[in-house]
Amino acid sequence: MFQLPQVSPRRAQVVIDEIVAGSDPHWRFYVLLIISAMVACLGLCANSTAVIIGAMLVSPLMTPIFGIALGMLQGAPRLVGKAFVAEAGGAFLAIASATLVGSFELTAGVATSEMLARTQPNLIDLLVAIFAGMAGSYALLDSRISPALPGVAIATAIVPPLSTCGLCIAMGAWAGAGGALLLFLANFVSILVVGLVSFAISGLAQPKHVKSWRGFVRHFGLTVAAFVFVTIVLTNSLVHIVRERTIRQNIEKALVRELADDHGVDLEAFSYNTISGRAQVLATVRSPRVLKPARVSQMEDSIRAKIGFPADLVVRMLRARDVTPAGSSLQVAHPDLDGSFLTQREKGIGATEALAEQVIRESFESEPGFELTNVEYGMATDDGGIVLAYVNAIRRFSTQELEDLEGELRRRLGDPELLLLLRVDSAQLEFTGGPVRAEWTSWRGATDTEIARFPEIEKVIRRTIAATCEVIPVHVHFNTLDGYKRVLVEVAGPQPVSPENAIMVEQLVSRELSTPIEIHLWYRNEFIVNSGGYTTYEELTDPGLEQRGQMLRDVFHSEVATAEEPNSSAAADEEVND
Repeated sequence: MFQLPQVSPRRAQVVIDEIVAGSDPHWRFYVLLIISAMVACLGLCANSTAVIIGAMLVSPLMTPIFGIALGMLQGAPRLVGKAFVAEAGGAFLAIASATLVGSFELTAGVATSEMLARTQPNLIDLLVAIFAGMAGSYALLDSRISPALPGVAIATAIVPPLSTCGLCIAMGAWAGAGGALLLFLANFVSILVVGLVSFAISGLAQPKHVKSWRGFVRHFGLTVAAFVFVTIVLTNSLVHIVRERTIRQNIEKALVRELADDHGVDLEAFSYNTISGRAQVLATVRSPRVLKPARVSQMEDSIRAKIGFPADLVVRMLRARDVTPAGSSLQVAHPDLDGSFLTQREKGIGATEALAEQVIRESFESEPGFELTNVEYGMATDDGGIVLAYVNAIRRFSTQELEDLEGELRRRLGDPELLLLLRVDSAQLEFTGGPVRAEWTSWRGATDTEIARFPEIEKVIRRTIAATCEVIPVHVHFNTLDGYKRVLVEVAGPQPVSPENAIMVEQLVSRELSTPIEIHLWYRNEFIVNSGGYTTYEELTDPGLEQRGQMLRDVFHSEVATAEEPNSSAAADEEVND
C-alpha cells in the first residue's frame, strides 16, 4: 500500500536545507527564471512542445512553493516571507519577460494552439497539479527517487502559463491573460496544499504551534479557502467545456447526417458560438454545386433538434469535386481508423446521382467542349426515376445520342423506366472567320490547297448572293466531311430566299470556280434598315467593336476603383460619364 516515507532526522535536515536554499530570492534564482520564461515564450510562439518542455526543466518556481508550505508547518514566518517573495517576484519577472518578447509580435498577433491550451484551465488541470505536487513532494522526501524531479517539473508546468499570460498581455488579449494566470494560481495552490499534507504526514515538519481549530484556521484557513475557490472556478470551467464539447459534437453529427446522402458534398469544417441562447453556426462545405436555401433550412432544423435550442446556420460553399480515373468518385473520401480513406457509399439518392454522373461522363468525357456541371436525381413516377443533367457544350446532341445514353443509364441504374433530361447551355465558338457551327463546320478530308482556296470561295459566294438575292450574307461555314465542298451560308434580309434563287446561286458559284459547290442558304429573319438600305447587326457593330470593348473595360475599371476608394467616387463618375 502506498504511503509517504517517514523521514529520518538526517534526511529531514537535508530536505529542509534544499528547500530553504531553493526558496532564497537571490539573483541566480531570478536569472534562471528569466531564461526559463524566455525559452517558454519561444516555444509558445513556435508552437513547439519540445521547447516548452525544456523551459519547464529549467524553471525553479516549484521549490519556493514547498518553502512556503514548510514555513507554514514550522511556524517560520521568515521562511514563508522569503519563499513568497521568491515566488511572487519570479512570477512577476516571468510575466514581464514574456510581455517584452510578445511586443516583437513573433506570432503576428495570432495565438498558437500551445498558447490557447493554457488560457482555458479546468478541473483536469487542477487534478494534474495535485498529482504532480504529490509526486514532487514524494521524490523530494525519498532520496532513492529524487532523480524523478525533472519529470515532476515537466508535469507541474508553472512557467508556461506565466509566459502565456505575458504574451496575451502584449497582444491585448486580457481574457486569455486572466485564464493563463488562473492556471498558474491553480498549480500554485494545489502544490502548496499537497506540500502541507505531505510534509505533515511524513514527519518532516509538524504544526506543533497549532493547538486549536482557531489556530489552524489562522495559519491554514487562507490556503484552504483559496484551494476551494480555485476548485469551484475550475470545476465550473470544466462543466462549461464539457457542455460546449457536447454541443459541438451534436452539431457535427447533425451536419454530417444531413449531408451524408448528398453526392459529392462533404463537411470541411465548422465553428459555432452561443449568443443570447442561440447557436450561431458557420459550416464550410465542399460541394460540386451550391446548396439551395431550402436545403440549408433543413440542416438548420436538424441542428436545432439535436442541440435542443435555437440555431442560426450559414453554409460557406467551396466548389470541389472528387475525381477517380472513372470519373466522379462513388466513394466517400474520409480516413478511418485502419488507415483507409475510401469507403463505398451506402445506397440512396446520393449514390444514384454519383453513378448517373459517372455514366454520363464515361459517355461524353472525350467530347471536346463538353462540361457536366451537375446531376440531380429524383422520382418522376411511382415506377421510374428521373435524371436531370446540366451540361455546357459547343454543339447540339442528336436524338439517337440521347436515346443511347438513356438506355445505358437505365441498365447501370437498374431502372427500366428511367427518364433522362439534358439541359444544354450552348457556348458559341469564335475564330477569325466568325462563329463556328460545331454541328456543321468541318474541314476534315480537305487538302491544304483546298483549304487555302476557302477565302476565295467565300468572296465569290458573298458577291454572287448580293447580286442575285435581296439578302445579305452574314456568315459562311464550310463542311468537307463527306468528301466534297458543302457550304452553309447564313443570310439576313427582308424577303426569304426561294429555292429557285438558291439553285441559281449554287450554279453561278460552281461555274465561276470551276468546282461543284453545294450551297445551303440559312435564312435569318433579322436585318436592320437605315438610310443606306438593309444591313445586319454584325456589319453595323463590327467596325467599332474594339473601341467599344476598350470603353467597357475602362468603365469596369472605374467602377472597381470606386468600390475600393470611396473618396474618389465623384472622379470615377466623371470618368464613366465621359
